[in-house]
Amino acid sequence: MKFPLIILLLLNCIPSFAQLIPEISGPFVHIFNPNDLRKEGDSSWYTNDHTFIKGEDGTWHAYGIIHHLPVAPWKETRLFHISAKSIKQGKWEDHGYALTAKPGVERVLWAPYVMHEKGTYYMFYNVGNMQKNAPDYASWGQLCMAASKDLYTWERHKRNPLFSDPGHARDSYIMHYKGKYYYYYTRTYSETDLRSAVAVRTGPDLFHWSGPQIAHVQPYEVYWGGDAESPFVIQKDGLFYLFICKAMTEYNLTAVYWSKDPENFPIENLVCTLPVHAAEIIYDKKDGWFISNTGWDKKGLYLAPLRWKSAK
Repeated sequence: MKFPLIILLLLNCIPSFAQLIPEISGPFVHIFNPNDLRKEGDSSWYTNDHTFIKGEDGTWHAYGIIHHLPVAPWKETRLFHISAKSIKQGKWEDHGYALTAKPGVERVLWAPYVMHEKGTYYMFYNVGNMQKNAPDYASWGQLCMAASKDLYTWERHKRNPLFSDPGHARDSYIMHYKGKYYYYYTRTYSETDLRSAVAVRTGPDLFHWSGPQIAHVQPYEVYWGGDAESPFVIQKDGLFYLFICKAMTEYNLTAVYWSKDPENFPIENLVCTLPVHAAEIIYDKKDGWFISNTGWDKKGLYLAPLRWKSAK
């Protein structure tokens, strides 16, 4: 029996599993203030999109965008690196810069994501577009990869970029689920349709990716897809949860959507909103769930505990 499209859409909005709601459950701790050591520019430094990874020795590391005021995204050419013995550590150790953009090849260094696979750490990041007027239209962002054995020294992949997409494609996040890899990132719907979107590519490993599929769309139109930034997907108790930063609608607002399908998150499936920018969701076996917060209007990076409560 064939069902009309409207019925199929409604069926996708009825969860077959108990829906959960993420909730900030404690105060934010200011784990990293880049102004503690940096004086360049004689101005306040800021951080932005970032990533957390726990090393095999139990040490936590974080990497992310860093620059000083005035805000200048297309001058963000370095990634900070900090570490801590525990996710609950109040002040993390500053290790300077993990990567610096290669002149003439990498215009920027944006929004890293790091994961561990078979004894190697892989960092996925964006290098922008070398065309002179790239900041002024839906230019094709180049998504690249680097590898490390120790989380301190990184070597760029010889076949960079992995792929390129319109709308300043950036903000990598990769999920491994049931033997399949899902590469989520921010872009515009197309070169001419400037709705903010999250795209996803899939693959059997970290080196071979399918063509793009649009996984989520926001109505806000801007040539850098700025109302669907910082995508992050959590699989929990039979459902998938997409976190996105609606930076154009409200800078410090992260929206969460649920789905049974990791490649399709309908805008109708809103779970909640959280008052944070460029959030990452972190899980530690000992200490539980955490959520991060950062941005141009803050002096660095913050962490707070997170809990999941029933929607009932």
